[in-house]
Amino acid sequence: MTLYNSHISTSKSNLIIVILFLAINILSAQEITLQDAHNIMLQNNGHIKASLFEVSEKQEEQKAAKGLRYPTLSASATYLSLENDITMDLNSTRNMVGGLLSISDPASVLGDWNFTLQEKDLSFGVVELSMPLFSGGQINNYNKATKIKVDLAKNASQLTEDELTIKLIDYYFKLKLAKELENVRQLVYETVLLHYNQATKFYENGIIPEVETLNAKVALSNAETELKAAQKDVALATTALENTIGITNISQISTNFNKPTIINSFEDFKSDVLTGNTQLKTIEKNHELAEIGVKLEKSHLYPSIGFFSNYIPYTENLPLAENTKWMVGIGAKWEIFNGFQTEHKIKASKFKINQVEAIEKQAKLDLTTYTEKLFNTMQKELEQYESLDTNESYAERLTFMRTRAFEEGTGTSIDVVDATLKLSEIQLKKIKSLYEYNVEYSELIVLSGKTDTLLNQYQ
Repeated sequence: MTLYNSHISTSKSNLIIVILFLAINILSAQEITLQDAHNIMLQNNGHIKASLFEVSEKQEEQKAAKGLRYPTLSASATYLSLENDITMDLNSTRNMVGGLLSISDPASVLGDWNFTLQEKDLSFGVVELSMPLFSGGQINNYNKATKIKVDLAKNASQLTEDELTIKLIDYYFKLKLAKELENVRQLVYETVLLHYNQATKFYENGIIPEVETLNAKVALSNAETELKAAQKDVALATTALENTIGITNISQISTNFNKPTIINSFEDFKSDVLTGNTQLKTIEKNHELAEIGVKLEKSHLYPSIGFFSNYIPYTENLPLAENTKWMVGIGAKWEIFNGFQTEHKIKASKFKINQVEAIEKQAKLDLTTYTEKLFNTMQKELEQYESLDTNESYAERLTFMRTRAFEEGTGTSIDVVDATLKLSEIQLKKIKSLYEYNVEYSELIVLSGKTDTLLNQYQ
């Protein structure tokens, strides 16, 4: 009885393990939208995390720069041990004085005139306070520069995100393309298989010659090979997408291709790109930073003025500081000549402005050219899609007619296979056209700085 109960318990445990294993597999297989993939990528991608850390770094540097405007308070303590006491021997002077006063024994009357000015062991503590009063604009301009560097770090982070978003969209739609191609190859295989079985029956019944079955058999073999290749493409595209967003076991992608349509003109897209592009915003910030650089170099032409104060709260064996515990003052420093370094640095910083302006001009030309390329590709894919959509209806009608003709004995197997392959070729081109349009359109919108708008369009 005990053995029986033990067997029942073991069976239940094995059943529970199987159920849990199946549940884990079901939960781990994920259906993911483009928006979901984008959100997961933002959370998991190491490059994005690194760029955000850089933003935090620049923000802390900006906060540190603000501290230059405030007083600096410090405290220090010092202990010194000299080799010997610092003394002053005036006994010879004492003897001279004794001679003038007709003192026969100056040492006994006037005493020892060998004085100790400083004992060899001493210690003291100092509290220091200092504050800049005028720096020729160095502190203000440095604070402005750190603020611009925060903006540059944010733009760099956004550029990283944009690049990865474009890559993500491409991989996502490549997987969508691969799955659609697999569906077409599967349909072609099933259609050719049905035709092959039908041709075999016709041959067995003596309706058609054997050569017709051989044509169908060759077509079936080719369809099977292409289907296996399509399945491998799906596996490869799935791996690429999983690695990009940092998860595994993507079972389905639920975001569909948008049908090609062009509402805005090229000038509208061009205006959006030149206005919202993150790269151009980065160049603009670099231009501002270069202008601040000129001001920073010019600030060295002015004197630096500051307030300072010292207080000595503790002394031991330091008689010179016993009666003077504190001091205050104002100091100024003006570098009058440094070998023309400042003048040349000012000229160099002005050339930096010219450099950024040249880069900005070329960047706008490059972006305009690239925008035109993307727009023309979108137009081409729209026209091709519309043409293929019309041709698909004709090819479907042709396939139907060739199949009926074969069934009635007035057509050949080659006619059916050719019609089927022509239909599949049109369908494949149509899907590829959808892919090309959506990828080019998405990249154009991301370059315009409207990623959120784009993702909302694919909801």
